[in-house]
Amino acid sequence: MKLRVLNIIFGLFTAACIATSCLDSDVIEYEYSSDASITSFYIVDSIVTKEKAVVDGIDTTVSKAVLGANYPFIIDQNRRLIYNADSLPVGTDVSRVVVGITADTYGIYVVAETDSLWEEGDSLNFEKPVQFRVVSELGTLGQVYTAHIHVHQQDPNTLSWQKMESNFPTGIKAQKAVLFNDRMLVFAEQASQVALTQANVHESPLSWSTLESIDIPVKADYTSVMAWGEQLYILAENELYTSSNGLNWEKVNTTQSFSQLLGNIHTSNCQKIMAVDADNHYMESTDGTHWESYQELPADFPRQNLSLTYYPLATNPSINRIVLLSDHAAESDTTSVVWTQLCDEHEWIPLTTGDESYLCPKMENPSIIHYDNQLYAFGGQGQDNGLLTPFGQFYVSDDNGISWSPATENMTFPAAFKDLYEEAEGNYSCIVDKNHFIWIIWSQTGEVWRGRVNKFGFDNQ
Repeated sequence: MKLRVLNIIFGLFTAACIATSCLDSDVIEYEYSSDASITSFYIVDSIVTKEKAVVDGIDTTVSKAVLGANYPFIIDQNRRLIYNADSLPVGTDVSRVVVGITADTYGIYVVAETDSLWEEGDSLNFEKPVQFRVVSELGTLGQVYTAHIHVHQQDPNTLSWQKMESNFPTGIKAQKAVLFNDRMLVFAEQASQVALTQANVHESPLSWSTLESIDIPVKADYTSVMAWGEQLYILAENELYTSSNGLNWEKVNTTQSFSQLLGNIHTSNCQKIMAVDADNHYMESTDGTHWESYQELPADFPRQNLSLTYYPLATNPSINRIVLLSDHAAESDTTSVVWTQLCDEHEWIPLTTGDESYLCPKMENPSIIHYDNQLYAFGGQGQDNGLLTPFGQFYVSDDNGISWSPATENMTFPAAFKDLYEEAEGNYSCIVDKNHFIWIIWSQTGEVWRGRVNKFGFDNQ
């Protein structure tokens, strides 16, 4: 950085004032302004950032240029703060940054810490905030501006996990959770009737309600429970019940007999519940009461350990794709099965490839979620060129469930999940809330964890 003493500046202004006073009285005098504001601030050119990468199969770190123009700055004139709304990538070196500044005067800015004259092209260390003052045309110093260059301290694409403080009831075995009006409702299998405990996802620590049996006169099937719009649905002895709070239920007035609820979709352009009737026909309803029957489901359509998700098509957001994941029933099978349909269709299509190495491995109690514009699958013990560890890794698909591969090192589970899965005897629930948190609720131990890819938690600074 080029340094000049501040006295030079004041000397120039003093000389200018003396010269003006010596002019003839009929010469129009220029009135100097006292304005001393910074009006724009930006990073010139690029900055170097370091990223993790895999080169020829080896983990390494590579340097990458970050274009400063992609990170505009905000100037808060009331608080005299300057900052970039979107933080620079993790690993960006801000120890020597060239910035551009414009203000009410031409090229006269002072770095307050050193009282040195800033010049265009100077590099500054922004590892800590840097303060600036502008010298007005009158030679007076303006107020101090504090400039921050924010850099993310976390890799934006890494999934970070947190064990939540929680009083979730211990000893619960088989259970299923649903997200309903910002509440996690966990329906637990009990000897005489399914019982419910619930907590608000925004609470910390999580305060779970006392486990309480639901008021259906016959034993309900906890695996069938689902949230759809403003109602909950569950099956009990092949009949459909609905509730607005999870505890008080009433039988739906329909003549249909149900063997299974497959899932549902509820978006602005598509709402339907999907089920199977007692004769193995696929059914749909758009109001929960009136049902339309379609074709008989094929013999190889999965009927247990189902997990379903949906998302808008990248090519046409007004159409949603529904994807269903399950394990094969036969012990000899080593892959999971994936079926799909578009929301405006009424037929399930199996997704298969000629090469089994691209299919999703078979896993106990599998889950599928649509997260960060990709499909992810995970679960318990399985087979994939050898024995799979429970919750050992995610499998990811970017082609709508046709082919799958192990996820990158950024998408991982805590090491503790293996033991938690085994202690829970495979009983867990997974939900994803609107703030992109992935929640895992473990039976027996009662531990509750949540994870989120860091970028979804980055707020404008």
